[in-house]
Amino acid sequence: MRLLIVLLISSTIAGCYSLTHVQQFTAEANQTLAQGTQLQPTFMDICQQRQRIQLIQQGKLTRQFQQGCDLQQQADSTAIQILQALTRYLSSLQFLGSSGRSGHSLAPLGDVLQVHPWLEGQGDVVVAYQQLAQISLTGFTESSRRKKAKQLIAQANPAVQTLLDAYRFVLSDLLVESIERQKDLHYFYSLELADSAQSFIEKKQVIEEFMDQQLRYKEQQQNLKQYSDALGAIGEGHQALYEQRGQLQQQEAIEALFYYTSQLQQSQLLQKF
Repeated sequence: MRLLIVLLISSTIAGCYSLTHVQQFTAEANQTLAQGTQLQPTFMDICQQRQRIQLIQQGKLTRQFQQGCDLQQQADSTAIQILQALTRYLSSLQFLGSSGRSGHSLAPLGDVLQVHPWLEGQGDVVVAYQQLAQISLTGFTESSRRKKAKQLIAQANPAVQTLLDAYRFVLSDLLVESIERQKDLHYFYSLELADSAQSFIEKKQVIEEFMDQQLRYKEQQQNLKQYSDALGAIGEGHQALYEQRGQLQQQEAIEALFYYTSQLQQSQLLQKF
């Protein structure tokens, strides 16, 4: 409630056109996106864990145990690039809200996404990525921030929604499912260890380690789902921006953004616990 009062007062006091609520939303959205770089595990982590278990089961000793995860490494890299594209766009909109100038360019990232096998058949994601890059490259020379914000939001919204949906799919479907398969593999591996234990103490240790690891897997899946929900709030907030772009200073737009800003703040608090 305090945030809404501050935004309304700021809009009333300022004689010029105020985008304080847009700046606040994009700042919170970027803080939420930043948490994506700290999510665990990655596709690469899961692949290496799987290979480790399989090599131990086969009784093989090799220096190349970290090889064979190229596709998973590319998937991690692609997810980070999508995250960077969204972050830089929102940073441009944030700076526009505070100073009237768009601040970032995505030119160096424009063509990189095409080389990843993980994106085969995902042409719409590549197109959206490149569209967002080009939008950020255009820069704006008009003196009116109202017009700048309206144009930027209108042009970017389809690409933003596509990239957010793709990123959510990667996390809440592909990565969560990869963890689920890893849980099953870890269960059967622990079962083998327990069956071959030479003493009750060894068996007890295997069971304790199994239960601890399963709890970690469950926590990781919950964190990914919470983060995916926060990405959904960013998408809905940006959709509200798009729908209200012609009247960004009106109370309806301010209240809509306040709601999604609050949602993002709450999700960040949950992630900290």
